[in-house]
Amino acid sequence: MRFLIIPCYNEFHRLQESEVVNCIDNLHCVVVFVNDGSTDKTQQLLQQISLVRPAVIKVLNLERNLGKGEAVRAGFNFAISQGANEVGFCDADFAVDHHDLVRIFSKLDESKLAYGVIGSRVAVAGSTIERSVFRHYFGRIFATLVSAILKQDIYDTQCGAKAFRINSTTVNVFSEPFQSRWAFDVEILGRINRLTNRQSSPIIELPLLRWIEQPGSKLNVFSRITTALELFKIRRSLKSWKSL
Repeated sequence: MRFLIIPCYNEFHRLQESEVVNCIDNLHCVVVFVNDGSTDKTQQLLQQISLVRPAVIKVLNLERNLGKGEAVRAGFNFAISQGANEVGFCDADFAVDHHDLVRIFSKLDESKLAYGVIGSRVAVAGSTIERSVFRHYFGRIFATLVSAILKQDIYDTQCGAKAFRINSTTVNVFSEPFQSRWAFDVEILGRINRLTNRQSSPIIELPLLRWIEQPGSKLNVFSRITTALELFKIRRSLKSWKSL
């Protein structure tokens, strides 16, 4: 059973019922919206959306704002408790096209040895990747830091489109809180690599066909710098994650 987790914090003005439902109808999975302690009308809107497709749209409400990483983790643990065998997540802005989400899940199905498939925003012929110059170059700097500090050679760790196979390793990965509100993606990948201790990466990167940057990002310049500095804290925390 597939689950897709969508963390939401004050997304009332960005979420539109018709677009959300149309997207979900094409995913063929259970979608769990995690309301991360929103202070606007996000919770009411999500409850309204869930009534349209109650069998496949679920809402998980967190009493206070814990950050994107913990919202995603709460969603994963809920999905695991419901018997999920594959769980993905994406951002509430739907910058990633639903066709690419389907491709990510399909790639995970095809790759039996892979623990996860992550979207990668690589601008190549045949793809449509639109994001600001600042966001692009900061992303490249961040990826370089991840590679240098954490020894993870992944082109795009922060793309909000990922799916993971649920097994004993990934259950373990999501069992403990993350160190960072925003760089939790790096922690997920780092924990998997530490626990599996494989020569070849258990993670597959899949270039997206379409990704369109949406306005209203919660991540400002200060948050981006803070997140980059948190990589050192993440490196220390990963030392306790070892393969059996």
